[in-house]
Amino acid sequence: SDDEPGPSYRGPAGVDPPVLLSAAEKRLRKWRRMLGVTVDDWKAYVRAKPQVVQRRTRKGVPAPLRGYAWQVMSGGRELRACHHGVYDELVLSTLDERDDDIAKDISRTFPSHVFFAKPDGAGQRSLYNVLRAYSVYDREVGYVQGMGFVAGLLLLHMSEEDAFWVMVALFRGAVHEPLEGLYSPGMPLVRRCLHQLEGLLGEHLPRLAAHFQRECVHASMFATQWFVTLFAYSLPLGVVERVWDVFMLEGVKVIFQVGVALLQRAEENLLALPFEVLAANLRHFPVSEKREEADEVGRAGDDNVEADDLLERALALRLSRRLEELRAEHDYLNERVSDSGAERSPPP
Repeated sequence: SDDEPGPSYRGPAGVDPPVLLSAAEKRLRKWRRMLGVTVDDWKAYVRAKPQVVQRRTRKGVPAPLRGYAWQVMSGGRELRACHHGVYDELVLSTLDERDDDIAKDISRTFPSHVFFAKPDGAGQRSLYNVLRAYSVYDREVGYVQGMGFVAGLLLLHMSEEDAFWVMVALFRGAVHEPLEGLYSPGMPLVRRCLHQLEGLLGEHLPRLAAHFQRECVHASMFATQWFVTLFAYSLPLGVVERVWDVFMLEGVKVIFQVGVALLQRAEENLLALPFEVLAANLRHFPVSEKREEADEVGRAGDDNVEADDLLERALALRLSRRLEELRAEHDYLNERVSDSGAERSPPP
């Protein structure tokens, strides 16, 4: 196993035994070797040992290295290196019409976290700077509610400038599919993701899908938030960090896997609920049995237990091929609607 401590050692008399590392220390060393010193070191390791990288990432990136790992996995590290001084220019640029909207939403982002709790404290200032810089950088997308949770989670692990360039990498698609469609006018990627999710529910959770239909509950009522915040709003911090470890390496399919896994785990509870409380409960999932067992033996608040349980269930789902089919279906339906609208339009 990657994380098991080495065997005990008894050396000859008068000879000091080698220093024995804890499992956490051994894991940290392995991750340091894997990440290397430069982005090229990381890329070379991924090419040489992709299965090792995936296995270790799914177990969780060590907290001291999480910020740097997210930067290299997303492509943000390279973007920053290629755009020296750009972030500072964006922060110092003239006021934008979206500044008031950003300022209003700052206090609603991770309001209970100590880093963001103080009005005009360091956390809120950094969050404002990153969101404002992005709204100036990409004026077509600008600022949309939900971005704050993405920027906020990044800021808990890295500097302002690093967080900004990881956002750019994610939204523009430096490594994986671009996510800016989650925030651009009309939110086209949100609409596609909701179509894909509803298709997955019909296949993986037919009883729950039928219950949603009877109660007139649509995926948009609960899952829009999942996609726009990439679960940063909906899951405990320690759990969403582990989800993001895998998301940074494997892309947006992980958000679907986690969404389906959450619904699977909560299915029996949700089937008993009427419309009045169903949508609200979809935003606050019950903890898993494994988390309850951990709490009972004194490991209260152990988000790793919850993350292990959720990710084990989520990553067992093979969704890639079906997601592509549902994407093609959505694009086809969109084209038909566009063609139909064009036919009805009067000539100029």
